Amino acid sequence: MEKQNDTLAQVGIGAMIVFIGIIIAVTSSMYVMINQLERISQGAEEAVSVATNEAHTQVIFVGGWVDDEYDDFLLMFEYQSLGKNVQTDEVAWVLWCEFNGEIFRRMGYMGDQVFSAPIGTDGERTTIWEVGAEILKPDELISGKRYFVIADGGTGTDSGNGAFCGPEWIFDRGVTAYYSIYLPDGGHTTQELRVNVFEVGQSVT
Repeated sequence: MEKQNDTLAQVGIGAMIVFIGIIIAVTSSMYVMINQLERISQGAEEAVSVATNEAHTQVIFVGGWVDDEYDDFLLMFEYQSLGKNVQTDEVAWVLWCEFNGEIFRRMGYMGDQVFSAPIGTDGERTTIWEVGAEILKPDELISGKRYFVIADGGTGTDSGNGAFCGPEWIFDRGVTAYYSIYLPDGGHTTQELRVNVFEVGQSVT
C-alpha cells in the first residue's frame, strides 16, 4: 500500500511540475504578444501622426499682381501646417509655361536674391517677406502667417535668362504660366497665372 501511494505521489508531483511549466510558458507568450502589440500600436500612431501633419501642411495662394513692366510677379500665399515650421531656404519654387510645344522654366529657393526685388531693411534684395511686417527675409515659414514673394520670369536659376513666363511675356502670347512651391517634406502646390490686363498693380488671375 505504501509503494502504491509513493507512485501516485510521484505522478502527482510530475503532473504539477508540467502544469506549472505550461503556466510559465503561456505567461511568457502572452507577455511577448502584448509587447509586440504595444510596439505595433505605437508605430501605427506615429505613422498616422506624421501622415496627418503632412496632409495638413500646405501653401494656399491668396493673390497675385503684376509687379513691374517686365518679368516680375508679386504673389501672396499663406503657409499652414500642423507640424513644425519649415526653413525658408529649403522651400523650392518653379515658374514655368509652355509655348509652341516648348517648355520654359525658372527655378530656385525662397529667399534667393533677384536683382529686381525690393531692397529690404537689411540692405539686401528681398524676394520674400511677411505681410504687414518689415521687408526682411524670414528664417522660417510659420503656420498661419501670410507672405509676399517675388516671382521672376526667365529660364534657369540664379538671375535667370530673358523674360520667359513673366507677366508681359505671357500677356503678349496669350498663354498661362504656372507657379509651383515645393515643401521639404514632399508636399507641393501649383497656381495658374493669367494676365488679362498688363499693367503694374493689376491682379493676376
